[in-house]
Amino acid sequence: MLTLADREEISRGLAESSKYGKIAVRIGRDASVVSREVGRHGGREVYRAIVAEQAAGVARSRPLAVDRDPAVRARVVGLLRGAGRRRRSRAGRHGARTARTLCG
Repeated sequence: MLTLADREEISRGLAESSKYGKIAVRIGRDASVVSREVGRHGGREVYRAIVAEQAAGVARSRPLAVDRDPAVRARVVGLLRGAGRRRRSRAGRHGARTARTLCG
């Protein structure tokens, strides 16, 4: 999550016509974070830190579907728990197969 200070630094970088990568280094983030942030809030020409901060605050306060509907929440939690088990067991099978292939 970007802070207002991060957004102000992005705005300054854009005013200096800096590349996203250079701005990203200044705020300690990846260039893709800067690119998404700028794109989400109007692009290089219209990006303003305070406007982006306010829009992000509104987006953060909007309730998610999992918070509004208990049935959706139960389904998502169940899927996430099941995905963890499948991922571990699949990784175990791949590891064993690779070891057999390498050892002979």
